Amino acid sequence: MPEVDVRPELDTIFSRAREFANQTHADTQGVDHRQVIIVTPGRLLIAKDSPIVSDIPVEQQSILGELVPPKPQVNIAVISYTYLEALKENLLLAIPFFGFLLGFAALGHTVWVFEGHPTALSAGCRDADLLLVDSGMLPSIESGNPDWREQALQIMRGTDIKIIARRKE
Repeated sequence: MPEVDVRPELDTIFSRAREFANQTHADTQGVDHRQVIIVTPGRLLIAKDSPIVSDIPVEQQSILGELVPPKPQVNIAVISYTYLEALKENLLLAIPFFGFLLGFAALGHTVWVFEGHPTALSAGCRDADLLLVDSGMLPSIESGNPDWREQALQIMRGTDIKIIARRKE
């Protein structure tokens, strides 16, 4: 678990993250994209544009749809490693399933990612229909907050929590 900035305005920060993730954003060519929003431990918001659905091969759209059906559109909170330097160095090493998150956003889902620190769990899970948890973060989450699942479920809109296994290197 990276060190985090504990701030009194966490609800506002995560509300902005959800708001940005729920909007489309025009790129430099004027093409609208949804974004995955990453909340760093320093509480910066980093936006990554999703592809447009027509650029995703049909087979991949099918796989994404099997994992999270495109309708109804849902809010997906994600707990993974969001340390800024790690994201800059290799985003796919920090968040190995990030391509899937971009695909879920392209399908219209609202996706935000944070580290799962006990001080941010409620704000980070608020309004989530689905919580995806990077298995690499479980030891840190559980040691800092053994009741994290119950706490998340109390604040989430939905009741679905899925653990995403990291490959053993």
